[in-house]
Amino acid sequence: MKKNVLLYILLVFLIAMNGFFLVKHFGKSEQKELRGRGPGNFIATQLDFDAAQLQQFEKMDAEHREKIKDLLGDIRASKDVLFDKASDSTVNESEIDAIVTQIANKEKAKELETFRFFKAVVELCNENQKERFRSIIKDALRRQGPQGRKRPPGGRPEDGHRPPPPEH
Repeated sequence: MKKNVLLYILLVFLIAMNGFFLVKHFGKSEQKELRGRGPGNFIATQLDFDAAQLQQFEKMDAEHREKIKDLLGDIRASKDVLFDKASDSTVNESEIDAIVTQIANKEKAKELETFRFFKAVVELCNENQKERFRSIIKDALRRQGPQGRKRPPGGRPEDGHRPPPPEH
């Protein structure tokens, strides 16, 4: 009987832990909800939007995300077509050039959509928020390296950071 009691206690403990982890993983928490909204939540929080601004911002953000999602899907489809051509025995350069131009036009449309979204966010802001928004955007642009890649740790030399010593 003593052996069974220990097993029952262990079984109850394991069931309780499984329940806890299931609730923690699948339960809807405020932190998960805020994390899922991504950069839009960061902007809204940093600019301290009031309720009316937040409602307009969320609508604009949803529309923007949908447009970007569509553009990214188009870009991905065009790139699939392009790289499917890589295995062809003969390559038609004009066809490849047309596909690359199509990809570039979609990338351009994506950048324009992002610009228009940020322009609309600025129009939503009051004067204090506009100044804060400018500093957020400038900071984000400074943090990016060439072609949108993040800079490596250590910063830029002009910011007073030295690069790591060369390895021998």
